Amino acid sequence: MSIFDSFPDIEDAESASRFLHECLAQVDSKASRYSIEVCLASFSVEPRILETLRTAHGVRDWEQIKGLCVYFRRNAWRLNFRLAEFNKDISRIKVADIANGKLKRSIYVPEEEEEEQEGRGSTEEMTSFIRNLQIPLGTRKDIPLVILHKLGRFQDDPLLRERLDGIFSPGHHTFLVNTSGSGKTKLLFEGLCQRWGFYFTFARDGSYLGPNDLAHIATNIRLNLKLTWTQYLPPSSDPLYASLLQANLQMVHNAFGGALLARLFVFKLFLEACSKEDFCQDHRQRWLEAQLLPRNLSNLGDPFNMLQLDVRNAQLDGSVIDEAIAQTLEEIQEIWDMPSGEFLYIALDEANVPSREYLHAFSDEHGEYPLLKAVIRSWQQRLGHLPVRFVVAGTVIPQEYFPSASGEWDEWRWSSDTDSFDNPESQRRYVSQFLPPGFEASEDGQVLMRRMWSWLRGRHRYTASYLALLLANRFESSLYLLKGFMKRITKYDPFEPVEYGGEDAERRINWVSELSSQGLERGPISRIEMHRAVIIYLTTSKGCLDCETKDRALITEDYGYFMDTQCRRIALDEPLMVIYGAGWLQNPEHSAATTMFKTFDSEYPTPPRSSHFALFLALSFASTFDGFSNISDAFQIYGGRLSSALAAKLVLFSKKAEVRPEPTDVHLSEHSPKRLVFEAGGAEDMLSWFKHERDEPFCLLQSSPGSSATLAFCLEFQDGQCFWVFVHVPEDFTGEDSPSFAEDIRHGSPASLFDEQPEIISLLAELPNLSPDVGPLGVLRVSGSFRVDKASEDSIPSEDQPAALLNITSLEEAGKRISQDMLMRRLARIFSDDTGDPPLRHRQLRQLESSSPSRKSGRKRSAAGSTSTIRVSTRLKSKSQTANSASGSGSPGSPESKKRRRNDASSSAHTRKPDTGAVATGHASPGVPPSEPPENASRYNLRKRTRLPRP
Repeated sequence: MSIFDSFPDIEDAESASRFLHECLAQVDSKASRYSIEVCLASFSVEPRILETLRTAHGVRDWEQIKGLCVYFRRNAWRLNFRLAEFNKDISRIKVADIANGKLKRSIYVPEEEEEEQEGRGSTEEMTSFIRNLQIPLGTRKDIPLVILHKLGRFQDDPLLRERLDGIFSPGHHTFLVNTSGSGKTKLLFEGLCQRWGFYFTFARDGSYLGPNDLAHIATNIRLNLKLTWTQYLPPSSDPLYASLLQANLQMVHNAFGGALLARLFVFKLFLEACSKEDFCQDHRQRWLEAQLLPRNLSNLGDPFNMLQLDVRNAQLDGSVIDEAIAQTLEEIQEIWDMPSGEFLYIALDEANVPSREYLHAFSDEHGEYPLLKAVIRSWQQRLGHLPVRFVVAGTVIPQEYFPSASGEWDEWRWSSDTDSFDNPESQRRYVSQFLPPGFEASEDGQVLMRRMWSWLRGRHRYTASYLALLLANRFESSLYLLKGFMKRITKYDPFEPVEYGGEDAERRINWVSELSSQGLERGPISRIEMHRAVIIYLTTSKGCLDCETKDRALITEDYGYFMDTQCRRIALDEPLMVIYGAGWLQNPEHSAATTMFKTFDSEYPTPPRSSHFALFLALSFASTFDGFSNISDAFQIYGGRLSSALAAKLVLFSKKAEVRPEPTDVHLSEHSPKRLVFEAGGAEDMLSWFKHERDEPFCLLQSSPGSSATLAFCLEFQDGQCFWVFVHVPEDFTGEDSPSFAEDIRHGSPASLFDEQPEIISLLAELPNLSPDVGPLGVLRVSGSFRVDKASEDSIPSEDQPAALLNITSLEEAGKRISQDMLMRRLARIFSDDTGDPPLRHRQLRQLESSSPSRKSGRKRSAAGSTSTIRVSTRLKSKSQTANSASGSGSPGSPESKKRRRNDASSSAHTRKPDTGAVATGHASPGVPPSEPPENASRYNLRKRTRLPRP
């Protein structure tokens, strides 16, 4: 007797459920898992099952029933009343138009003010041009999503394609780590345009790009009273340790498994729509766009988040979620025949958030670890049988949690290959695609491009954020926008007054807020390295390319960035960051200040570098001896006939042709000297300086980076006699142990410094009007030790005299009198002049890497600058100057200007909106979150703002 004869009538639901149960038993060996009650419930959850069953029964179509049984088996996990909302939300998802490319996306067009609607030719022309750029529009109607402009075009550029291939590699998983705004998210987007994969983010910004399915999971786990979450595990010796750890892992497994299931299920629906036509490359980008703008899939909101919440609210057992994922993956593989060698890529953005969350809730044989590691392990376990690769991106992902030597993480690679705008041409190419025809070649366009390079170079977000303002303002008042943009971010205005841009420009500038000082206030590494970066720029006109890498603090706190591809070299040389840091360092009340010696009197995780102190001394000496000052204002003289009461001034000897070198007074100002210190990188450099062929009044001699350093310069007495000063700064110049002043004096002697360059010793004796009273060869040797308070009368033996120590007390007082406003203007001038050779930073980096200095050589870097004859004294002149410094203004002058419109062109949380800098670029890395954040919402300076644009 056939099964149809056993069940002649299935019109009522109960008979039909028994019939389905029997059919399952004959088709599926594991049918015992499905009770008659489950079969009956499935008819209510999905009425199509009962309809299909009755139709097949009526015509005795066993093949159709077998197909229905397969469908039932794969979907049994969701055919229960607990997932009624899940099934309801699935029915609301529409993927066909997106999959076949028929969805009409919203395009950005600048908002029009009422007075503009009357029509001006130029305004209409600019609006038309911007519309034709086809920049996508997200939730914010007033801000263009610059990050999505020409999405998918990286593949057309060989260099960018190579970068993507290294990050999205079939041979390994990738941790992509670099500072906020460096382009990590853009790389994830571009990589997923060419590859099938999922984009997840642990924290969304105000552009609302990407689903909001992960951002709140961690907090919900902890706050869910129905879950037994252990925030702090007991010691491993505790009897409850194993069970509590397992409970935590299971909760993470279930919660994040729900999000993975939701994404897989929608992916299956998308593939089903694609399969109705032939699969094509464009389907991959369309799937990415469906994830970035999930509201296009459903008019009720973010379907990915809704589905994962449905799974969470259903309170399913972990085994049910595992079964659901396994069945969904099976269906995906049947729809999509993945080519051999191809992988599914899982991109996890903002991984810095879970990398610092719940550090004491998980543990293994290597110690405690954060939530991120638990999530990766959970998803690898569920996807392990598939060809899957992870790309995990964030500003900080502590490498110690993922030890490569353990075997588990051998297939993971660390990359910081994000690149930056490090030469004018790369920035110009990027900017030009947004500019109207003719604008770039115009006078205003040329000025704008130069200033953008001068101030916005470095990480991509600076340029993209400004472009968003420029687009929103229809390219009007471009220089005024740039001036306001910079002032809002850095609290400093380096430009001369420009024509008033109008209320619209002001409103858009107000979208942006300043950078964060939190890292400078709380982070000793960022504080001392920012001070070093400012000093290096002020004295050498070069960037700081060899910053401290300990704890990657500069990356975590957003001041520096990885300049290499393997997370090894950190730079702090971006003008916006450095000028902001310099502004913060102006305050003498801070623990570090630009011209204050107390900066070096603090404890740091790693000692300050001797070259840093030597360059700082150069700035101090340049101010002290800017005109005649007593030698005692800088030095404590030991022995000899040199009187500390004598006055001297800083001079630079210049030699042209065969003429005898002549001294020139050195006056430190915003314009001169163009460069204060020459860093001698080898024998030729030293010879050049001592032959008076250089324009810098100071020369820094250093055998190798991180070693002791010697600062050389010339002073002239009032009677015209001159002498050399060699200040030797030992490697441990701030050491608390009793300093060896005599050893410093011996190391600073010409015989020690130039034992391999005897020609330099002869050059020392050739200095015109050389004073015989300061020591052999007219060299006053000075110990550059910071701990002069430990000195005594016999600190320098008589055989090493005459010599000197630093008079730090007097120099500290002199530092207070240096015009901070002048230093800020000097810094601004240096940045503005650095527009010459395009590969400036690359040349500096190559010189750092290729130089193999001898014992007497040091780092060699290129410099940039420009000439000027204007002189502003280093002394503080007046109260008005003080006020100008406090206000951060670098452009004195009347604030009144002609107020005419100028045409230069010729949720995180749902209640919060960030600035244009985050929204326009589509991403904003939050900093290290507090231990218990209320929600993984966006927190940032330029990157994340809570300011609402005024209506």
